[in-house]
Amino acid sequence: MKKRIIKIVLEFSALAITLTTLISLVTAWYINQDRVKDMSFDILQIDSMVTLYKANDTNFNGVPDKQSLANVDKYYNPEAEAYVAYQQKYHSEDYSFNYVDQRYALSYDSSANLLNTVTLENVCPSKVYTFKFEVTNYVGLDNTLTFGFDADSDYTPVPNSLKDFDARIGIVDTSNNVTFTSWTNFCQENNGVYTYQDFNLNPLEEDMVIEATTGSLSVGRLDLWLQIRETPEATQTYTNFILPQYRISLSCDMPEQQD
Repeated sequence: MKKRIIKIVLEFSALAITLTTLISLVTAWYINQDRVKDMSFDILQIDSMVTLYKANDTNFNGVPDKQSLANVDKYYNPEAEAYVAYQQKYHSEDYSFNYVDQRYALSYDSSANLLNTVTLENVCPSKVYTFKFEVTNYVGLDNTLTFGFDADSDYTPVPNSLKDFDARIGIVDTSNNVTFTSWTNFCQENNGVYTYQDFNLNPLEEDMVIEATTGSLSVGRLDLWLQIRETPEATQTYTNFILPQYRISLSCDMPEQQD
């Protein structure tokens, strides 16, 4: 029987990041289906999951605080008011993170897909704000991951203010080392006029791939750090500032089993 290939794309989107002396991150998962010949595949749930954490970084230098020895490989869950052990870990985590939210990727857009809002206070130039995305791949096939920011024609920031903000992405390896992209500004400049731009972030020379299995785990795992900063050169204080939409997309080719 001829093999069919089904292309599945999962998209994890932040609807907005609001800076008022705070930033709000709102995130959502989406999925697109491809049709194969005359058959439509209705996928109720894709077995991939994202967990969002916020770093504790006392001096906001982009290096989270070290976790106490008693709590290495644990994160703090504010809802439970307790430290909880990481599951399906592929590296030892000795940095301090707080749990924010966790969602499976569903096959339709709904409020169930939304991750909780994250609030940052006292935003000012040179501070670095760090988030960790813990992505778990249960599919049993390799997933290609992309991360990027999307320009939106309806987005109307304060004139020339977006040029004061940078973003970068890091991938965490098995030794807990993080490989970062360079800082990328949200704007491009042309004759003194700044416009924000579409851009993807990838610290690797090849595709970012979450393999079917990672190390001795029966699942695939990858941790990403997203860092956002107001550039060191910025001097202005911002209130009610919204950054463009960002997305994490996962895709894999799923061959239909032959009879």
